[in-house]
Amino acid sequence: MIGRTLIICLFAFAAVSVEGCRSTVVRVESDPPGAKVHYDFQPKGVTPTEFNIDWYGKHRLTLDHPEYGQRVQELDLKAPAYSIFPMDFFVAIMPFKVVDRKTIKVDLRAEPTPSVEASDHESERTQEQSR
Repeated sequence: MIGRTLIICLFAFAAVSVEGCRSTVVRVESDPPGAKVHYDFQPKGVTPTEFNIDWYGKHRLTLDHPEYGQRVQELDLKAPAYSIFPMDFFVAIMPFKVVDRKTIKVDLRAEPTPSVEASDHESERTQEQSR
């Protein structure tokens, strides 16, 4: 009986004292590959590439390809469910590392989608011409 209690206490102590960690890895792929990647204006390498990020939310991804030019995307990275209270506590005390992987694929051969600002300027210009 004492042996079983001791084992349970040691397991509980180990679970609380050994803190696992979590990280988020973003992988950026492009078609065709070979584009320079900037994430929030910081160089991250050439596609395909992977890098760690520190926080979720809104970010700016810029790809520069020698043949297909520059492509800019606004990203909104969502946090996984296990990073929200109370699940974050249990993930933090796990004795192993939890990795959240996000993959972003960009087709540089496709026509870029117009930004909201460009659409607004186009509609203003059309309204002025119709007057």
